[in-house]
Amino acid sequence: MATTTNALSTARPGRVADPAADARRVARAQCALGLLGTASSLFVVLRLAETWRVSAQAASHHITVLGQTLSYPEANLAAVLVLVLAAGGLAALGSVVAGIVREVMASRRLARRLEALATDDLDGALVLPEERPRAFCLGLLRPRVYVSTGALSGLEGSALAAVLAHERHHLRRRDPLRLATGRLLARAFFFLPALDVLAADQQILAELSADAGALAVAPGGRAGLAGAMLAFEEGIAPERVDQLLGHTRGRRLPVLICLGSAAVLALAATLALLAGQVAHGTATLSPPFLSSRPCIVVLATIPALAGALVLRARRRAHVGEGAE
Repeated sequence: MATTTNALSTARPGRVADPAADARRVARAQCALGLLGTASSLFVVLRLAETWRVSAQAASHHITVLGQTLSYPEANLAAVLVLVLAAGGLAALGSVVAGIVREVMASRRLARRLEALATDDLDGALVLPEERPRAFCLGLLRPRVYVSTGALSGLEGSALAAVLAHERHHLRRRDPLRLATGRLLARAFFFLPALDVLAADQQILAELSADAGALAVAPGGRAGLAGAMLAFEEGIAPERVDQLLGHTRGRRLPVLICLGSAAVLALAATLALLAGQVAHGTATLSPPFLSSRPCIVVLATIPALAGALVLRARRRAHVGEGAE
């Protein structure tokens, strides 16, 4: 069973613990900040399109360097500010799209690999031939539960039932998709500290919720869940031990840091709005944009492309040596 040592937000005194409800609140806060970040990013990009004039004709501003006539963009400080904000917005939006593709492709590849390795099906859980005790839930759109032969042979009946109940709770709640969404948003909007905190909280709350679900249905109760925890090699988060002993209380959403992150997004949108009213920037798409001679641009890019290919080849060779 997956565990984590990330600390949650401060407990709210007097409120009965409900990790599933707390996880829903965290997920809603993540989605709200993610939508607000996406909307802010789109807004600053639109302001860029409104404030910059891009022409396909040759620019009127030129400079001569070493006998070569170069064209360059012309803008005031407000237009530069809008450009910087839009660059950040485009980077965030691009990271979201790339992250979605990366997460989906990685999940599908790993799922196909594990399904090919599976030797049996235990009430919907695929059995993997591995001596180390392992159990996990994997899959974004079609999650599956996996358990190793080491877990089947090393756990007694009540502990094994608790493990399977724990992972099936992850499956019913689609926790792999929730956690992947939190990671993706935290990476894309890295300048919002609340998303990192919420992603860490979501991780441990998913485990606490699954533990509570296992306690409710597993025949062995707390003894079976405790035996299952001890059988796995990963460290046990202290919050899970506290819940097992009945000492946990409700968790409080980090409201202040969420409001601070929302304020950062609002400030960026406000700056783009105000700067866009006085911004003035012009650029040209007329090739060769930076040079009056296209061959110079082409020749300048050849060494850069060659260097990038060499670095990529060396990186792949290094990864191959490490795998061996």
